[in-house]
Amino acid sequence: MDWQQRYVAQICKGDGAMAQFRDSWGNLAGLPSRWSSTIGLQGNSRRAYEGFLKLRLGHSEGRSYLVPDVLIAVGGYRFFLPTFFGPPLLSFNIEPGRHFADFNLDVGHPRTTKRERLVVRIRSEDRVRVYDDGAQIYRCTFEGPRALASFASGLCSPDGGGDFLLQLYHHTTPANARNIKSSGELWSSAWNLAGTRKLTNIAYGYFTTLSEIQSEEDLRTIAMASQGTIQFQTTSGRLREEVLSLKVYRDRTRDRTAALAFSVSSELIAPAHLYLHPPVGHEPAYFEVVCPDILRVGVLPKAKLRLSSSQIGVEQLEIKAFDYVIIGDAGTLDGLAAPFDEEETKQITHLEKITLETDLFDFWLANQNTDLVSGRNTDFRQLEKT
Repeated sequence: MDWQQRYVAQICKGDGAMAQFRDSWGNLAGLPSRWSSTIGLQGNSRRAYEGFLKLRLGHSEGRSYLVPDVLIAVGGYRFFLPTFFGPPLLSFNIEPGRHFADFNLDVGHPRTTKRERLVVRIRSEDRVRVYDDGAQIYRCTFEGPRALASFASGLCSPDGGGDFLLQLYHHTTPANARNIKSSGELWSSAWNLAGTRKLTNIAYGYFTTLSEIQSEEDLRTIAMASQGTIQFQTTSGRLREEVLSLKVYRDRTRDRTAALAFSVSSELIAPAHLYLHPPVGHEPAYFEVVCPDILRVGVLPKAKLRLSSSQIGVEQLEIKAFDYVIIGDAGTLDGLAAPFDEEETKQITHLEKITLETDLFDFWLANQNTDLVSGRNTDFRQLEKT
Protein backbone atom coordinates (compact mmCIF):
# COMPACT_ATOMS: atom_id res chain seq x y z
CA MET A 1 0.00 0.00 0.00
CA ASP A 2 1.23 3.52 -0.71
CA TRP A 3 1.28 6.07 2.09
CA GLN A 4 2.83 9.12 0.43
CA GLN A 5 1.54 12.67 0.60
CA ARG A 6 -0.66 13.67 -2.34
CA TYR A 7 -1.86 16.93 -3.77
CA VAL A 8 -4.50 18.09 -6.24
CA ALA A 9 -3.27 19.51 -9.53
CA GLN A 10 -5.42 22.64 -9.15
CA ILE A 11 -3.60 25.62 -7.62
CA CYS A 12 -5.20 27.52 -4.75
CA LYS A 13 -5.05 31.29 -4.56
CA GLY A 14 -2.57 32.52 -1.95
CA ASP A 15 0.42 30.81 -0.35
CA GLY A 16 -0.26 30.91 3.38
CA ALA A 17 0.28 27.18 3.90
CA MET A 18 3.06 26.74 1.37
CA ALA A 19 5.76 26.20 3.98
CA GLN A 20 4.54 22.72 4.91
CA PHE A 21 5.04 21.53 1.33
CA ARG A 22 8.54 22.89 0.71
CA ASP A 23 10.27 20.01 2.48
CA SER A 24 8.54 17.39 0.34
CA TRP A 25 7.85 19.32 -2.87
CA GLY A 26 10.15 22.31 -3.14
CA ASN A 27 9.45 22.37 -6.87
CA LEU A 28 5.75 23.30 -6.59
CA ALA A 29 4.60 26.29 -8.63
CA GLY A 30 1.86 27.15 -6.12
CA LEU A 31 -0.13 25.93 -3.15
CA PRO A 32 -2.38 22.95 -4.05
CA SER A 33 -6.07 23.57 -3.48
CA ARG A 34 -6.35 20.20 -1.67
CA TRP A 35 -3.87 17.73 -0.27
CA SER A 36 -3.54 14.75 2.05
CA SER A 37 -0.82 13.54 4.38
CA THR A 38 0.58 10.07 5.01
CA ILE A 39 -1.17 7.87 7.54
CA GLY A 40 1.75 8.29 9.93
CA LEU A 41 1.21 12.07 9.99
CA GLN A 42 -2.50 11.83 10.71
CA GLY A 43 -2.29 10.71 14.34
CA ASN A 44 -3.60 7.61 16.12
CA SER A 45 -7.23 8.59 16.64
CA ARG A 46 -8.56 6.08 14.13
CA ARG A 47 -11.16 3.31 14.28
CA ALA A 48 -12.95 0.71 12.14
CA TYR A 49 -16.21 1.32 10.27
CA GLU A 50 -18.63 -0.56 8.05
CA GLY A 51 -20.22 0.69 4.86
CA PHE A 52 -20.84 0.20 1.17
CA LEU A 53 -18.51 1.02 -1.71
CA LYS A 54 -19.57 1.61 -5.29
CA LEU A 55 -16.67 1.04 -7.67
CA ARG A 56 -15.62 0.02 -11.18
CA LEU A 57 -12.84 -1.98 -12.80
CA GLY A 58 -10.78 0.13 -15.18
CA HIS A 59 -8.00 -0.54 -17.70
CA SER A 60 -5.51 1.77 -19.33
CA GLU A 61 -2.26 0.98 -21.10
CA GLY A 62 -0.15 -1.29 -18.91
CA ARG A 63 -2.40 -1.32 -15.83
CA SER A 64 -5.76 -2.32 -14.37
CA TYR A 65 -7.16 -0.81 -11.17
CA LEU A 66 -10.30 -0.32 -9.13
CA VAL A 67 -11.96 3.08 -9.51
CA PRO A 68 -14.05 4.07 -6.45
CA ASP A 69 -17.20 6.10 -7.14
CA VAL A 70 -18.66 6.71 -3.70
CA LEU A 71 -18.30 5.33 -0.18
CA ILE A 72 -21.35 5.08 2.07
CA ALA A 73 -20.85 4.95 5.84
CA VAL A 74 -23.68 3.24 7.72
CA GLY A 75 -24.88 4.70 10.99
CA GLY A 76 -26.00 8.17 9.99
CA TYR A 77 -25.77 7.42 6.26
CA ARG A 78 -23.20 9.87 4.98
CA PHE A 79 -21.44 9.60 1.64
CA PHE A 80 -17.80 10.27 0.86
CA LEU A 81 -16.43 11.15 -2.57
CA PRO A 82 -12.78 10.23 -3.17
CA THR A 83 -10.32 12.97 -4.07
CA PHE A 84 -7.34 10.60 -4.38
CA PHE A 85 -6.97 6.83 -4.38
CA GLY A 86 -4.16 4.32 -4.65
CA PRO A 87 -3.77 1.09 -6.63
CA PRO A 88 -5.41 -1.99 -5.08
CA LEU A 89 -3.72 -4.88 -3.30
CA LEU A 90 -5.63 -8.04 -4.23
CA SER A 91 -5.39 -11.26 -2.22
CA PHE A 92 -6.80 -14.34 -3.97
CA ASN A 93 -7.99 -17.59 -2.41
CA ILE A 94 -7.52 -16.57 1.21
CA GLU A 95 -9.85 -19.51 1.51
CA PRO A 96 -10.91 -21.50 -1.59
CA GLY A 97 -12.82 -19.08 -3.84
CA ARG A 98 -12.61 -16.24 -1.32
CA HIS A 99 -10.77 -13.04 -2.28
CA PHE A 100 -10.01 -9.62 -0.74
CA ALA A 101 -9.11 -6.23 -2.20
CA ASP A 102 -7.48 -3.52 -0.06
CA PHE A 103 -6.80 0.04 -1.16
CA ASN A 104 -6.81 3.55 0.19
CA LEU A 105 -8.78 6.63 -0.75
CA ASP A 106 -8.67 10.20 0.51
CA VAL A 107 -11.86 12.08 1.33
CA GLY A 108 -12.98 15.41 2.73
CA HIS A 109 -15.80 17.93 2.96
CA PRO A 110 -15.93 20.02 -0.25
CA ARG A 111 -14.55 23.11 1.52
CA THR A 112 -11.84 21.25 3.43
CA THR A 113 -8.37 21.63 1.94
CA LYS A 114 -6.91 18.83 4.07
CA ARG A 115 -8.04 15.34 3.02
CA GLU A 116 -8.18 12.29 5.31
CA ARG A 117 -7.02 8.86 4.17
CA LEU A 118 -9.28 5.82 4.57
CA VAL A 119 -8.11 2.23 4.17
CA VAL A 120 -10.87 0.12 2.61
CA ARG A 121 -11.37 -3.64 2.26
CA ILE A 122 -13.94 -5.42 0.11
CA ARG A 123 -14.49 -9.20 0.04
CA SER A 124 -15.62 -11.26 -2.92
CA GLU A 125 -18.64 -12.65 -1.05
CA ASP A 126 -19.95 -9.19 -0.14
CA ARG A 127 -21.16 -7.93 -3.50
CA VAL A 128 -24.60 -6.35 -3.13
CA ARG A 129 -25.54 -5.08 -6.57
CA VAL A 130 -24.41 -4.90 -10.20
CA TYR A 131 -25.43 -1.88 -12.28
CA ASP A 132 -26.28 -1.90 -15.97
CA ASP A 133 -23.06 -0.02 -16.81
CA GLY A 134 -20.85 -2.55 -14.98
CA ALA A 135 -20.40 -0.66 -11.69
CA GLN A 136 -20.68 -2.72 -8.51
CA ILE A 137 -21.61 -2.13 -4.88
CA TYR A 138 -19.86 -4.14 -2.16
CA ARG A 139 -20.26 -4.14 1.56
CA CYS A 140 -16.95 -3.01 2.95
CA THR A 141 -14.98 -2.34 6.09
CA PHE A 142 -12.67 0.64 6.38
CA GLU A 143 -10.38 2.39 8.81
CA GLY A 144 -10.62 6.14 9.30
CA PRO A 145 -10.60 9.00 11.80
CA ARG A 146 -12.92 9.05 14.80
CA ALA A 147 -14.38 12.36 13.64
CA LEU A 148 -15.42 10.73 10.36
CA ALA A 149 -18.64 12.72 9.89
CA SER A 150 -16.72 15.99 9.49
CA PHE A 151 -15.06 14.61 6.32
CA ALA A 152 -18.33 13.61 4.61
CA SER A 153 -19.35 15.04 1.25
CA GLY A 154 -23.00 14.95 2.25
CA LEU A 155 -25.98 12.95 3.49
CA CYS A 156 -27.65 10.02 1.77
CA SER A 157 -30.34 7.42 2.34
CA PRO A 158 -31.07 3.85 1.15
CA ASP A 159 -33.51 3.66 -1.75
CA GLY A 160 -34.88 0.24 -0.75
CA GLY A 161 -33.39 -1.52 -3.79
CA GLY A 162 -29.75 -1.83 -2.85
CA ASP A 163 -28.77 1.64 -4.00
CA PHE A 164 -28.46 5.02 -2.25
CA LEU A 165 -29.92 8.47 -2.82
CA LEU A 166 -27.33 11.25 -2.50
CA GLN A 167 -28.38 14.71 -1.36
CA LEU A 168 -26.99 17.09 -3.99
CA TYR A 169 -27.56 20.67 -5.12
CA HIS A 170 -28.16 22.49 -8.37
CA HIS A 171 -27.25 26.19 -8.41
CA THR A 172 -28.95 28.68 -10.69
CA THR A 173 -30.67 32.07 -10.74
CA PRO A 174 -33.83 32.70 -8.68
CA ALA A 175 -35.89 32.99 -11.88
CA ASN A 176 -34.63 29.68 -13.22
CA ALA A 177 -35.22 28.04 -9.84
CA ARG A 178 -38.87 29.08 -9.93
CA ASN A 179 -39.26 27.66 -13.45
CA ILE A 180 -37.68 24.35 -12.43
CA LYS A 181 -40.02 23.99 -9.46
CA SER A 182 -43.16 24.93 -11.39
CA SER A 183 -42.39 22.72 -14.40
CA GLY A 184 -41.07 19.70 -12.48
CA GLU A 185 -38.22 19.50 -15.00
CA LEU A 186 -34.53 20.22 -14.97
CA TRP A 187 -33.07 20.82 -18.40
CA SER A 188 -29.85 19.09 -19.27
CA SER A 189 -26.79 21.05 -20.43
CA ALA A 190 -24.69 20.43 -23.54
CA TRP A 191 -21.60 22.13 -22.04
CA ASN A 192 -18.47 20.08 -21.44
CA LEU A 193 -16.82 19.93 -18.01
CA ALA A 194 -14.90 23.18 -18.57
CA GLY A 195 -18.06 24.92 -19.80
CA THR A 196 -16.27 26.17 -22.91
CA ARG A 197 -17.58 23.90 -25.69
CA LYS A 198 -20.80 22.03 -26.36
CA LEU A 199 -21.10 18.25 -26.61
CA THR A 200 -23.22 16.88 -29.42
CA ASN A 201 -23.87 13.24 -28.46
CA ILE A 202 -24.60 13.64 -24.74
CA ALA A 203 -25.94 16.21 -22.30
CA TYR A 204 -25.62 16.37 -18.53
CA GLY A 205 -27.64 17.39 -15.54
CA TYR A 206 -25.12 19.16 -13.30
CA PHE A 207 -25.12 18.83 -9.50
CA THR A 208 -22.67 19.50 -6.69
CA THR A 209 -22.11 18.72 -3.02
CA LEU A 210 -21.88 22.46 -2.21
CA SER A 211 -25.08 23.76 -0.63
CA GLU A 212 -24.10 27.38 -1.45
CA ILE A 213 -21.75 29.18 -3.83
CA GLN A 214 -20.15 31.65 -1.44
CA SER A 215 -16.71 32.43 -2.77
CA GLU A 216 -14.30 32.36 -5.68
CA GLU A 217 -12.95 29.07 -4.31
CA ASP A 218 -16.47 27.60 -4.48
CA LEU A 219 -16.66 28.63 -8.14
CA ARG A 220 -13.35 26.89 -8.86
CA THR A 221 -14.67 23.77 -7.12
CA ILE A 222 -17.39 23.56 -9.78
CA ALA A 223 -14.99 24.45 -12.64
CA MET A 224 -16.01 28.10 -12.95
CA ALA A 225 -14.17 31.36 -12.28
CA SER A 226 -15.01 35.05 -12.29
CA GLN A 227 -11.89 35.67 -14.41
CA GLY A 228 -12.61 32.70 -16.69
CA THR A 229 -9.41 30.73 -15.91
CA ILE A 230 -8.22 28.17 -13.36
CA GLN A 231 -4.58 27.26 -12.84
CA PHE A 232 -3.17 23.74 -12.57
CA GLN A 233 0.36 22.47 -12.03
CA THR A 234 2.11 19.34 -13.19
CA THR A 235 3.33 16.54 -10.93
CA SER A 236 6.85 15.56 -11.94
CA GLY A 237 10.51 15.65 -11.06
CA ARG A 238 11.04 19.05 -12.70
CA LEU A 239 13.04 21.66 -10.85
CA ARG A 240 9.91 23.79 -11.11
CA GLU A 241 6.47 22.48 -12.01
CA GLU A 242 4.81 23.85 -15.13
CA VAL A 243 1.51 25.72 -14.89
CA LEU A 244 -1.56 25.34 -17.09
CA SER A 245 -3.96 28.28 -17.21
CA LEU A 246 -7.19 26.55 -18.22
CA LYS A 247 -10.08 28.48 -19.74
CA VAL A 248 -13.36 27.67 -17.98
CA TYR A 249 -16.90 29.03 -17.80
CA ARG A 250 -16.86 32.65 -16.60
CA ASP A 251 -19.36 33.25 -13.80
CA ARG A 252 -19.82 35.16 -10.55
CA THR A 253 -21.12 34.11 -7.15
CA ARG A 254 -24.00 36.55 -7.40
CA ASP A 255 -25.22 34.76 -10.55
CA ARG A 256 -25.71 31.50 -8.59
CA THR A 257 -27.76 32.57 -5.59
CA ALA A 258 -30.56 29.96 -5.78
CA ALA A 259 -29.75 26.45 -4.56
CA LEU A 260 -32.14 23.57 -5.19
CA ALA A 261 -31.67 20.37 -3.15
CA PHE A 262 -32.34 17.05 -4.87
CA SER A 263 -32.03 13.36 -4.10
CA VAL A 264 -30.07 11.65 -6.87
CA SER A 265 -29.61 7.90 -7.15
CA SER A 266 -25.94 6.90 -7.29
CA GLU A 267 -26.92 4.69 -10.23
CA LEU A 268 -27.49 7.82 -12.33
CA ILE A 269 -24.16 9.50 -11.51
CA ALA A 270 -21.68 9.38 -14.40
CA PRO A 271 -18.15 8.27 -13.46
CA ALA A 272 -15.71 11.15 -13.02
CA HIS A 273 -12.59 11.72 -15.10
CA LEU A 274 -9.20 11.05 -13.53
CA TYR A 275 -5.60 12.19 -13.33
CA LEU A 276 -2.69 9.79 -13.04
CA HIS A 277 0.06 11.39 -10.98
CA PRO A 278 3.19 9.60 -12.23
CA PRO A 279 5.81 8.21 -9.82
CA VAL A 280 8.41 10.76 -8.70
CA GLY A 281 11.64 9.50 -7.15
CA HIS A 282 10.74 6.85 -4.59
CA GLU A 283 7.09 7.94 -4.43
CA PRO A 284 4.64 5.63 -6.24
CA ALA A 285 1.99 6.78 -8.67
CA TYR A 286 -1.47 7.71 -7.42
CA PHE A 287 -4.82 8.67 -8.92
CA GLU A 288 -6.81 11.88 -8.53
CA VAL A 289 -10.53 12.29 -9.20
CA VAL A 290 -11.09 15.37 -11.36
CA CYS A 291 -13.64 17.76 -9.83
CA PRO A 292 -15.05 15.22 -7.35
CA ASP A 293 -17.66 17.71 -6.16
CA ILE A 294 -19.22 17.99 -9.62
CA LEU A 295 -21.67 15.15 -10.17
CA ARG A 296 -23.29 14.69 -13.57
CA VAL A 297 -26.24 12.69 -14.85
CA GLY A 298 -25.73 11.75 -18.51
CA VAL A 299 -28.71 11.81 -20.87
CA LEU A 300 -29.40 12.08 -24.57
CA PRO A 301 -29.03 15.60 -26.02
CA LYS A 302 -31.88 17.92 -24.98
CA ALA A 303 -33.42 15.31 -22.65
CA LYS A 304 -34.96 16.60 -19.44
CA LEU A 305 -34.58 15.30 -15.91
CA ARG A 306 -37.88 14.78 -14.09
CA LEU A 307 -38.55 15.84 -10.50
CA SER A 308 -40.74 13.87 -8.10
CA SER A 309 -40.76 15.10 -4.50
CA SER A 310 -37.27 16.52 -5.05
CA GLN A 311 -35.96 13.20 -6.40
CA ILE A 312 -34.31 13.21 -9.82
CA GLY A 313 -35.61 10.71 -12.35
CA VAL A 314 -34.65 9.92 -15.94
CA GLU A 315 -36.52 7.86 -18.51
CA GLN A 316 -34.54 4.66 -19.10
CA LEU A 317 -34.37 5.21 -22.87
CA GLU A 318 -32.96 8.71 -22.33
CA ILE A 319 -29.98 7.64 -20.18
CA LYS A 320 -26.64 8.04 -21.96
CA ALA A 321 -23.38 6.55 -20.67
CA PHE A 322 -19.88 5.91 -21.99
CA ASP A 323 -17.65 2.94 -21.25
CA TYR A 324 -14.60 5.07 -20.57
CA VAL A 325 -13.36 8.09 -18.66
CA ILE A 326 -10.40 10.30 -19.49
CA ILE A 327 -7.28 9.79 -17.38
CA GLY A 328 -5.00 12.76 -17.93
CA ASP A 329 -1.27 12.44 -17.30
CA ALA A 330 -0.70 15.00 -14.52
CA GLY A 331 2.96 15.18 -15.51
CA THR A 332 2.14 17.05 -18.74
CA LEU A 333 0.19 20.19 -19.63
CA ASP A 334 -1.86 18.33 -22.26
CA GLY A 335 -2.72 15.71 -19.68
CA LEU A 336 -3.95 18.34 -17.23
CA ALA A 337 -6.28 19.81 -19.85
CA ALA A 338 -7.62 16.52 -21.27
CA PRO A 339 -10.37 15.74 -18.69
CA PHE A 340 -11.82 19.24 -19.00
CA ASP A 341 -11.75 19.41 -22.79
CA GLU A 342 -13.41 15.96 -23.05
CA GLU A 343 -12.22 15.58 -26.63
CA GLU A 344 -11.17 12.24 -28.07
CA THR A 345 -7.80 11.31 -26.61
CA LYS A 346 -5.61 8.26 -26.08
CA GLN A 347 -5.44 9.09 -22.36
CA ILE A 348 -8.47 7.05 -21.34
CA THR A 349 -9.52 4.43 -18.81
CA HIS A 350 -11.75 1.73 -20.26
CA LEU A 351 -14.47 0.74 -17.79
CA GLU A 352 -15.11 -2.99 -17.76
CA LYS A 353 -18.75 -4.01 -17.93
CA ILE A 354 -18.76 -6.64 -15.20
CA THR A 355 -21.94 -8.71 -15.21
CA LEU A 356 -23.94 -10.41 -12.49
CA GLU A 357 -22.47 -13.75 -13.56
CA THR A 358 -18.80 -12.69 -13.22
CA ASP A 359 -17.56 -10.49 -10.39
CA LEU A 360 -14.45 -8.32 -10.66
CA PHE A 361 -12.26 -10.81 -8.76
CA ASP A 362 -13.16 -13.65 -11.16
CA PHE A 363 -12.59 -11.35 -14.11
CA TRP A 364 -9.20 -10.23 -12.78
CA LEU A 365 -8.05 -13.84 -12.27
CA ALA A 366 -9.26 -14.95 -15.70
CA ASN A 367 -7.66 -12.01 -17.56
CA GLN A 368 -4.44 -11.32 -15.63
CA ASN A 369 -1.40 -10.42 -17.75
CA THR A 370 -3.52 -9.88 -20.87
CA ASP A 371 -4.09 -6.85 -23.11
CA LEU A 372 -7.45 -5.41 -22.09
CA VAL A 373 -7.13 -2.16 -24.05
CA SER A 374 -6.41 -2.94 -27.71
CA GLY A 375 -9.26 -3.56 -30.12
CA ARG A 376 -12.01 -1.93 -28.11
CA ASN A 377 -14.69 -0.16 -30.13
CA THR A 378 -15.08 3.00 -28.08
CA ASP A 379 -17.91 5.48 -28.51
CA PHE A 380 -16.25 8.84 -27.75
CA ARG A 381 -17.83 12.09 -26.66
CA GLN A 382 -18.26 14.44 -29.61
CA LEU A 383 -18.00 18.23 -29.46
CA GLU A 384 -19.17 21.01 -31.74
CA LYS A 385 -16.43 22.12 -34.09
CA THR A 386 -14.91 25.48 -33.25
